[in-house]
Amino acid sequence: MNSTLKAAAVLACWLALPAAALNHEDVVPPLAPGKFAVACSNVEHDMGRLAQLGGTPVDYWEGNQVNGRQVYLTDILAHPQSAFTFDVLVPAEPWLYPTLWLQPIEFAAIVCYPTSASNDDAAYVLPGNGGTVPHMARPGSSPKLVSAVEYAQTLGMPVDPAASGPQKLPVIVYSHGLGGSPLGKGYLDVAVELAANGYMVAAVFHADARYSPVRIEDMGDLAFAVAFFPVIVQMQALRPLALLKMTDRLLLDGGYASGVDRDRIGGFGASLGGEAMALLAGAEMSITIGGSACRATEQDERLRAVVGYVPYSGYSFLPAFCDGQEGASHVRKPYLGIGGTFDITAPIGMTERAIKRMGSSRYLVELIGGQHELRPQDAGDVLTWTVTFLNAYLDVRSDPTAMARFIRMRQVTGGRVDNMIVDVHQPFPNVGSEVKAVEFYHPLLDHYFLAAGQDEIDILRAGGGGGGWEETRETFKVWPTMPGDAFSAVSPVCRFYGALAGGPNSHFFTASQQECQIVKQAGGWFYEGIGFYILPVGNPRVCPAGWLSVNRAYNNGFARNDSNHRFTTSDSTIREMGDKGWAVEGTVMCARP
Repeated sequence: MNSTLKAAAVLACWLALPAAALNHEDVVPPLAPGKFAVACSNVEHDMGRLAQLGGTPVDYWEGNQVNGRQVYLTDILAHPQSAFTFDVLVPAEPWLYPTLWLQPIEFAAIVCYPTSASNDDAAYVLPGNGGTVPHMARPGSSPKLVSAVEYAQTLGMPVDPAASGPQKLPVIVYSHGLGGSPLGKGYLDVAVELAANGYMVAAVFHADARYSPVRIEDMGDLAFAVAFFPVIVQMQALRPLALLKMTDRLLLDGGYASGVDRDRIGGFGASLGGEAMALLAGAEMSITIGGSACRATEQDERLRAVVGYVPYSGYSFLPAFCDGQEGASHVRKPYLGIGGTFDITAPIGMTERAIKRMGSSRYLVELIGGQHELRPQDAGDVLTWTVTFLNAYLDVRSDPTAMARFIRMRQVTGGRVDNMIVDVHQPFPNVGSEVKAVEFYHPLLDHYFLAAGQDEIDILRAGGGGGGWEETRETFKVWPTMPGDAFSAVSPVCRFYGALAGGPNSHFFTASQQECQIVKQAGGWFYEGIGFYILPVGNPRVCPAGWLSVNRAYNNGFARNDSNHRFTTSDSTIREMGDKGWAVEGTVMCARP
């Protein structure tokens, strides 16, 4: 047996251990109802005015035509000066806004937020659908935001003796689906429950029908899309514009600004609202049939993480984010998609293709059998995924274990069966001496390589190392040198190269000192030294809470002297490697998120 085969055989024996746990393995119950009382801004209707103009309240929420006239919520507000409204001047970009550029458009929104348990403002029963706006603000009154003291007491947190005034709350910028409204079925309930979980939720009335005849069922009709494509583009582009301006208005509002945590702004959108979240986060949008031409819409750097529920990502003939969904590669904010496997309006396959293109932390949860809907029995699943994800990536201080829980979540009980099918975490900013190990792939060699030194990363990015290396957009945190006492369990990672010892043209890394000695003694691999430092996996092979499992896959290439290994924190990536015939060797290291 030559040295390469001997080394492979020794490694095979060493790795004949139970495959370690992946990251997303926990099945969790739905979150309990939020602890906070909720109040919302004033949206009281003038029923006399409504009777005079005709139509139903829903017509005004959605911007429909009534008696030959386009109507909007602001036409029937009983107290317009107390409502949350704002004007938007459409940018001079005719390729995005062919009929509306440089025109002003009026928008309204509803803002819901945690309030004091002693708030005695009455709830408002909506005349359109019987829904309830809780503790609706009285005309002329300021928002009754929860105080910092009551916020801490409600959550059982220590009370800061110096705390005064309202609690600074994380914000969710909220976008409903096409043909809906924030007061529509399900949308208001979700917004209120998000507020009950400690968020200030601002939801615009898009009223797409004011400037487009498009209905959600029309989006998949090729003939309709061709005939009305310019106004479809315009409708899609107006959504992130309105959301951006709504956030501007919120941050300047004298009643709300003092209760906003400007460093913790996230987003939630359903259907076309899910697409709007991706656009705000950096995606480029198709502006031609087939997606051959793309444009960026308005973006909002203040958003730190966003969620798309049954997000619209287009069709094969009309991808939402350019040809091959390439425009999604510009997303640089964490994105969680939740889609139904039976959804023909927003096919989950198109969403998966878009999410896999993103350069940020990216996740997709499938609802087995789910359609383009939000059933009451699925609300617990959707809210649990949404709140846990946003708490984790916004770093909500009242929920310090959110990231540790999200790392482990695979499924939420109740409602439809759901599964995490895409999970790629991009590390948070480095702390102390941390650096990011960057993965590269060589298509001709079909090899993966992990570079932890910045000099080596720069060389490969510049075409060095023989050329042909491409970044996979997967990384995880390591240390270039032994860190301080806080991380005393960290160990050096042995780095080997095969070609210099008659082995494969490939590198191998191990954080196990036992495995390192075995490989050194077996031959077939040249020891290059310490590649980086990381926490080795324990026994059993499980990482500590809050740490990501780094799993290893092997291409079974020893017989052809072409061994190669891949290291990843992504369960979906490791499953893909297994599907390609690679051996999944389990957890071999632990990385800080």
